[in-house]
Amino acid sequence: MTLSASRVATAAGLLVVLATWVAVAVPSAGAATDTVLSLNKPATASSNESAGLPPGNAVDGNTGTRWASAFGATAWFQVDLGSDRTVNRVAITWENAYAKAFTVSLSTNGTTWTTAYQTTTGTGGQQSLAVAGTARYVKLDLTTRALPAYGYSMWEFQVYGPAAPSTATAVNNVAVVNDATHRPILGLSPLVEGDVIDLTRLANRNLSLQATLAAGTSAGSVAFTLTGAKGTSYARTENTAPYFLCNDYVDCPLLAAADTYTLTVQPYAAANAAGSTIGAPLTLHFTVSATAVTQPALSVLFVGNSLIGTPTTATGEDTPAVVRHLATSAGRALTVTEVIHFGNTLQQTWNGGEVATALSGTTKYDYIVLQEYSTLVATSPSAARSALLDTYAPALNRSLKPSGKVVLFKNWALVDPSPFPSRAANVTAIDTNYAALSTSFATPNLLAPISETFETEIAAHGTSYLIVADGKHPNDAAIYMDAVTLYGILFRSTPRAAANLFAAATTATELKNTAAAAIGY
Repeated sequence: MTLSASRVATAAGLLVVLATWVAVAVPSAGAATDTVLSLNKPATASSNESAGLPPGNAVDGNTGTRWASAFGATAWFQVDLGSDRTVNRVAITWENAYAKAFTVSLSTNGTTWTTAYQTTTGTGGQQSLAVAGTARYVKLDLTTRALPAYGYSMWEFQVYGPAAPSTATAVNNVAVVNDATHRPILGLSPLVEGDVIDLTRLANRNLSLQATLAAGTSAGSVAFTLTGAKGTSYARTENTAPYFLCNDYVDCPLLAAADTYTLTVQPYAAANAAGSTIGAPLTLHFTVSATAVTQPALSVLFVGNSLIGTPTTATGEDTPAVVRHLATSAGRALTVTEVIHFGNTLQQTWNGGEVATALSGTTKYDYIVLQEYSTLVATSPSAARSALLDTYAPALNRSLKPSGKVVLFKNWALVDPSPFPSRAANVTAIDTNYAALSTSFATPNLLAPISETFETEIAAHGTSYLIVADGKHPNDAAIYMDAVTLYGILFRSTPRAAANLFAAATTATELKNTAAAAIGY
């Protein structure tokens, strides 16, 4: 975005590329049975020299890519192994800007750390360090630079330990689908452990379950088993995508019957649940309630820029504040935390340290809404993916409640479609790249269909109905529509009953209907 207004000061730094040679870490004796536990796992750091040198470069197995910190006397680097693992060695391949003094620490929770290795006489080049312990998180604290004018940089950071049987599921998510609209009911979807489907909040009970496989996964079939605590059960195998429990957009009677259910989803290599299994099964427990369920107070973190930070001319409220106003009007409790910096990408906001407190893990959120730079996902999906998976993922996981979800705010296409030849091509890139981003992200997440609501209204009224004269930012109508869309997702209910607030009644009704249809109601 191009607005210069900012709520938070930024920090910036540059690091000069110093070396062109690459060294490969040499395994220590007896390491033949060990594996690299850190390969392609989420990595974070105190800062990046640039978007092209993210922390993920140091765990990608490619000795031609590197991570570099901003200029500064100290820095840190951390990798999330995904689960508690036995670790016995750390191998570092430094670039010329190595650390003379550093500490390797281990943690199972990302909060309490145990020192596994410490030195003040680091040599750079290739270092193979003996460590011992159990850890999910491995952190490198860098305290003395070899080149005081710069920061720190390394080609590879490898954590070794015994291989473990794969327990990862190949199922990215299971959605509760409204068969009448053929759309997932967002907020209820994706279904997570312990969820409650409150039938009283739904306009109809035409429900089914759809499984989506993780990015890059293909299967010959997907087998579903749904078992109720009262003794009911249903099983079905689907051979072709999309994978549905009760066939494509066919109602599943059990989902309209109050009970506590266990769902198991298992992909197979061949049709009809034959051949080898693909990954571990996904098992979820959830409840269907025919009586109204009181929803507890929600805590939501919004991270973004001017697309959600622009205030309305009517009330001066930005999008998160309007969401809170809608909740208050409906008698619902909502705590909103905002980290909004106009003009920033998510990576820039991270690099500036602005989101560190909000994502420290001290506060747990029901939802975390991430809004990326307006054109980044459409034009540079690799940068958006690196920011989400390499930088934010570990912090998101430690900051969500057990049933919490990430909401990826799906930006609208700007008036000028450049570099795309048309608005339609721009929207296609938005749809394709956001979908790929969502399925590549293991943390329970959903796409807030902001782009879809914009296209519906623009088709009827033109771009000026929602976008101000600069061709980028939302007007009051757009802010209201964004807010009611998010309100429906967060509170798992149709936004059609939401308060009109500052919007004229006719306009509000139209925008609420568009939002409701987009989120599955």
